[in-house]
Amino acid sequence: MSNPSEIVFGHTVEGLLLALKGRLEGPLRAKLKDAGLDLDRKLEPAYPNAVWQRVLQTVATELFPNVTMNEAQWLLGERFISGYFETNMGRALQTVLKLLGPARALERTSRNLASGSNFLHVDVERLADTDYRIKVSEGGTYPEFIGSICHHATLATGVKGLTTVVESRQGRAATYRVRW
Repeated sequence: MSNPSEIVFGHTVEGLLLALKGRLEGPLRAKLKDAGLDLDRKLEPAYPNAVWQRVLQTVATELFPNVTMNEAQWLLGERFISGYFETNMGRALQTVLKLLGPARALERTSRNLASGSNFLHVDVERLADTDYRIKVSEGGTYPEFIGSICHHATLATGVKGLTTVVESRQGRAATYRVRW
C-alpha cells in the first residue's frame, strides 16, 4: 500500500484527463469521483498516490474492459503520454526528447518520471548502446503503466524497433528492459 505522504502532482493528473477527452461524462465521471478525483472541482496541486492508483485502475477498467488489467494499464500508459504531451510540462518534455534521441532520453528517465510525483526513484543502467535496464521504486499496482510511459516517451525521440518489457517485479518496485 502506498504511503500517505506520497503525492502525484496535478500536472500529471491533468495529462491523464487530457487523454480522456470526450470520455469524462457519464459513468466514468462518477467512478472517478468515487476513486477520489472530483472533476466538478478545480484540479488540486497534488493527489495522494493511493488516489492516483485507484484512478488509473478505474480508467483502465472503463476504457479497456475486454483485456487483462495488465494490458489495459499498458494501453492507458500510451494514452496518458499523448495527453501529457498536451500539457505545458509535456510539450516542453516532448521537444527535449526529440533533441536528445533515445539513449540520452532514457538516461534522463529518472528526472522525467520524478517530475510527476514526489516519491518515484529511478535507476537507469546502460547494458549496451541500444539496451537499457530501468529500475523504478514504485511500479504502481500494475507496472505496465510506467513501462508504457517509458516506451511511448522514448518513441517520441523517433527511435525505430523499440521494445519495452516488464522484466521483473519485487514488492512495489519494477524493472523494465528497453531495447532497439
